[in-house]
Amino acid sequence: MSHINQTRLLMITSGFPPSSLPAKLVNALYAAAALRPRASMGELAALAGISRATLHRYCGTRDNLDSQLEQHAKDTLMQILDNSDTLASTEPLAALRQLIRAHLAQSELIAFLASRYPVHMSVQHDLRFYLERLDALFFSGQRQGVFRADVTAALLTEMFVSLLHGMVDARQRGRAPRESATVLENAFLQGIAARAPC
Repeated sequence: MSHINQTRLLMITSGFPPSSLPAKLVNALYAAAALRPRASMGELAALAGISRATLHRYCGTRDNLDSQLEQHAKDTLMQILDNSDTLASTEPLAALRQLIRAHLAQSELIAFLASRYPVHMSVQHDLRFYLERLDALFFSGQRQGVFRADVTAALLTEMFVSLLHGMVDARQRGRAPRESATVLENAFLQGIAARAPC
């Protein structure tokens, strides 16, 4: 069975699963949707470097495309968080470094989410799990004396997400180097690291 026929079968039998979009195409569509959130299917296809017919074969409608991209984004965020969980309880700094690098490696996804869901609306759009998991990481680090305790874990999460979105945006506009994980890490950690009283 050809790849196109397999894709059609997947779309017919399972309602356009996230896996029906190839990884390279997903990233191109994230970037296109972040750049032009209200673009038509034809405009998104052109920005992603494919024909409208090809995009239509993969997802059918703009609603299906949005659903696939959102589900893929949630699954990817969950995987990023799961990968850092093993370090979070024993080495919160290492877990945070891993999170920063993993997020920046998914810059198209982060730009897509930032364009669709302003940070303050994340809780209302099925991203609550993400914020809660980040809160737990920061809280664990606070209990271990690694992160400042005079700032709530929720605020640390908000600052982290805001810095992350800002760095991704700056990279996309050419105002920050592609290899900016260390810059973000240092800027964030120097502000939240526990300090001895003066």
